[in-house]
Amino acid sequence: MRQNRMKKCLTTVLSGILVLSLSGCGQTAKLPEEVVNTSLVVEKDGKVISYLVNTFDKDFYSLDGLEEMVKNEAEEFNAAHTDTPEEALTVKTVQALGDGSMVQVVQEFDSADSYAEYNDQDLFYGTRVEALAQGSPVNKELVNAADGTPVDPDKLEKALEKGHLIITNASAYIYCPYPVLYISEGVVMGEDGSVDASQSDGVVTILMKK
Repeated sequence: MRQNRMKKCLTTVLSGILVLSLSGCGQTAKLPEEVVNTSLVVEKDGKVISYLVNTFDKDFYSLDGLEEMVKNEAEEFNAAHTDTPEEALTVKTVQALGDGSMVQVVQEFDSADSYAEYNDQDLFYGTRVEALAQGSPVNKELVNAADGTPVDPDKLEKALEKGHLIITNASAYIYCPYPVLYISEGVVMGEDGSVDASQSDGVVTILMKK
């Protein structure tokens, strides 16, 4: 998988700040000034900003080499997706964090589909009808985002009719474009309003109130 390959590159590779505030996830979700955890920001128009963070603590690692690799991969990906109205993938920054022992790669994707394809992961954003049309099953075994209690089936059904979903197997902190109503069991809300799926090893479903 490409993301696994990039993580491997970040740990074996290479010889040789952004403040965002957006409404969502049950309260106003605020991306930290310095993102030190792998995170995904899903915007209302479907764009996805990916923050990939990993260790970078070997003397022989090269930040310039990593940046060149990431940009070359983006060029190859965009060359295979010339039918999109804008570039499918834009590399925003490649930078060391703190004392240089961590590295952060920020990429912007034109859609959840582009993110999913590039990283060989699942990421859906849209309505239930769109999810089913795309072949993405919708998990109804959800809990209230606020307190983790079981969801009333009738309320869930009404929310599914009107709301938007994020369905993903990405292990990350997820920043949503709308307030979060229900989430997969075992997933929790982060203190900054994000959905903490960083420890998840399966598919996570997030249902938002649009």
